[in-house]
Amino acid sequence: MAPLYQFFFDYGGPWIVILGVLSWIAFSQLSQTQDEAQRWVKALSTEWLMRSAVVIALLSWGWSFGRLFLGAAYLRGAGKLEELSTALLGLILILAGVAWRAISRPRFQRFQPWITQGLSMALIVSAGALLAEAPEGDLSQSTSDKQRPAITFVQGRLARLGCFEAVGVPEPKKGKFDALTTLAIISFQSANNLLTDPRVSSKPGEIAAAEFELLARPFPFLFGPERCPPPKKFSRRPPQGTS
Repeated sequence: MAPLYQFFFDYGGPWIVILGVLSWIAFSQLSQTQDEAQRWVKALSTEWLMRSAVVIALLSWGWSFGRLFLGAAYLRGAGKLEELSTALLGLILILAGVAWRAISRPRFQRFQPWITQGLSMALIVSAGALLAEAPEGDLSQSTSDKQRPAITFVQGRLARLGCFEAVGVPEPKKGKFDALTTLAIISFQSANNLLTDPRVSSKPGEIAAAEFELLARPFPFLFGPERCPPPKKFSRRPPQGTS
């Protein structure tokens, strides 16, 4: 039962229930229409219901971005594409704008409510496909293989932040928490002053919940984290007094 509930929650179940209740209210208000199929089409084409669907879709993604900020989830693919959350926000607003605009455009009346309701449902359900649950506990070399996706995400973010380059090591095998990943994490912790911050229970070379939250945070160009410093280049200078 628990996995089924988690699936229901992850794929927008509560928001779909709210939309379903509103749809039933709109359906019940059209008792004068005898044909049930036609009645449902009219109900779903009701202007207030279509506008509510768009608002609910935006609220569902607002909730999802809130989970990213709190470190309760992370965005799949953000390990490779640093600003995926920014691009995703733009796409969400565009689709919501199309769905909202289709309500009042005469040319789209023939296809209502399929454009507005369809786009709204797609936005609600898409969060379940793009967001993954944050790992429970710290990530370290003793982490089980069940957390391979989370480790892969962390390694991708560290690579985009230049943390492997900062310590002069190559990127390791994805999903394997090895010594190279440990070195990159220490560089990341140093760059963001996590090892000296009393509010963060950081262990050198391990990813605590607060550090995972920092890596999973959306819109990194605004909210960080700091990039790892580039490796220092030493130049050879001739001894003083020589030409």
